[in-house]
Amino acid sequence: MGLGAGTIEQIPLGIYRTLLKEGKCFTRTMDHPVINDLKAEGVQFISFDDVYEKHPAFEQVYEEIAGTLLEEAKKRSIIYTVPGHPMVAEKTVQILLEKTENMDIEVVVEGGQSFLDALFQAVKIDPIEGFQLLDGNDLKREELKMTQHLIIGQVYDAYIASEVKLTLMEKYPDDYQVAIVTAAGSDSERVLYLPLYELD
Repeated sequence: MGLGAGTIEQIPLGIYRTLLKEGKCFTRTMDHPVINDLKAEGVQFISFDDVYEKHPAFEQVYEEIAGTLLEEAKKRSIIYTVPGHPMVAEKTVQILLEKTENMDIEVVVEGGQSFLDALFQAVKIDPIEGFQLLDGNDLKREELKMTQHLIIGQVYDAYIASEVKLTLMEKYPDDYQVAIVTAAGSDSERVLYLPLYELD
């Protein structure tokens, strides 16, 4: 289930009611503004935040999370929540869908608002103009389409930001204007415009 991009008001009513009724669920991370609101209403969360500190690479993190969820799902029906929408930039969900293709486990995806809607609003662009969504952890120069808006997700730290900057500078001028958007759609939303060479 997706928890939406920001505030509790953005969670679909059906997901909200299910979480309150169930009362307990797994969540990829506690680092989401909706979690505290739901906890205040009695929902208990089992988080995977500690798994991020155990592994040096995100792929290992995602594999462990998916493995744990699949083991639990063999015993009973479970709920797993993620920020935004489960089908937008959520690797654990993709792994779960792949691994359950030949298993007797059904994965039901229920969405919340993805970060994309909030992002488009924050930077005031219309996606009909064309956009490309790429992973900052696996950015390749040859994939960049300079005729569309370019959205790069999964930029978690200065190292990834530096790698993204270097890749973009192979095609864009050093002073090309970019926007850094954090917490899109939440009360903490921030948009910072700066030249590309300052990205990291």
